[in-house]
Amino acid sequence: MRVSNHFLFVALLAAVVEAQGGWSLPHLKSAAVGAAPYAVQSGGIAAYDVKIDEHGSVTSAEIVQDVQPYGAMLGDDVRGWRFEPARKDGHPAPSRVLVLGFFRPPELMFAAPEAPKYKSTVAPDEIPWPTAVTVPPYPPNALGSGKVVMEGDVSDGGAVSAVRVLSPPGAFDGAATQTLQQWRFRPAERGNRDVASRAFFVFSFVGTTP
Repeated sequence: MRVSNHFLFVALLAAVVEAQGGWSLPHLKSAAVGAAPYAVQSGGIAAYDVKIDEHGSVTSAEIVQDVQPYGAMLGDDVRGWRFEPARKDGHPAPSRVLVLGFFRPPELMFAAPEAPKYKSTVAPDEIPWPTAVTVPPYPPNALGSGKVVMEGDVSDGGAVSAVRVLSPPGAFDGAATQTLQQWRFRPAERGNRDVASRAFFVFSFVGTTP
């Protein structure tokens, strides 16, 4: 699955509106996302601290939290993503973002762990990190598997202030966006203060039918 450049026009308009203090946040321009591995029963969160240069290329992707076998797959995907770079005072600038994959197990109903791993993971201060996560439900009108690629704005208070679906429309979009809007984050930090930031998400749904 690939994010289309069709979304770039909307992203550029949003960049004009969001610019504050001479700084505008990066947008996802194109992204290939691989298929879920066959017959894997596990799930959870894999996340990367991603550095983007002034040309919109990924220069590094350091894993923050892993869940097998998804972490390595997500890292391979992310290193090929392209971004509309951040801008400082109107000029392209390097930036640093969170890329997080939530990989839902194939069971329609399952109990969330009492001590989820993300609660004890120490993420870099420069990127936001979830502090309260809701599991997306498997939509009743959906069949099979699917992935939703989203761009989410995180306020300096840790709330998700906006969500944009960047992948082609599908049956899982509503469940993914509504769930992400409920998440809470420890906000990113810049210059020793909490700041608004942008993160990128892949929500993966695996159904019981092919």
